[in-house]
Amino acid sequence: MELNHKKNYILLMLVFVAAVLVIMYIFGLRSQLQEVKANQRNYENQIKTLSSVQNTDALELNRKFLEKFFTYQTTAKRYEEIKPLMTDQGFKATHPSGAELPKSKQSVRSSMVGLKPFEYQSSKTEAEFFNEFKLTTEFNDVSNTETVIVKTSLINVKEQGWKVDDVEFVGQLTGR
Repeated sequence: MELNHKKNYILLMLVFVAAVLVIMYIFGLRSQLQEVKANQRNYENQIKTLSSVQNTDALELNRKFLEKFFTYQTTAKRYEEIKPLMTDQGFKATHPSGAELPKSKQSVRSSMVGLKPFEYQSSKTEAEFFNEFKLTTEFNDVSNTETVIVKTSLINVKEQGWKVDDVEFVGQLTGR
């Protein structure tokens, strides 16, 4: 009987040691899982931050371009100020009928207010905006205000950042 008692005692001790080892293993896995989840949250936050920085940069350049393109005292100054914000293709798209820059001596002024940009980003290096705003144009002391929609296409140029690659006048809204 004593031999059976010893066997049971040894078996019980082995089960106890095995249970302790299993419990320690489970706690180790739990802590590893928590660490992995924390790293995942950290990486997700970093990705969101990077995405929002790029989007913010594109949105900011879009706003800056539109302000310089539609708020000016002379057409020569207008084109001088927008050139650094654009690709060569985009700059050519701003020329009237694709021709040379206007050299008119007539007084033309323009200003925009109430910009509402709507963004569509097709990739990390391309973004398009549909921009709605009120545009006031003054030509030879006669002014006109209308709500217009302009589409701008931006690309992220390596080592230069976001640049306007195309500008398109979509139309004007009536009754506003």
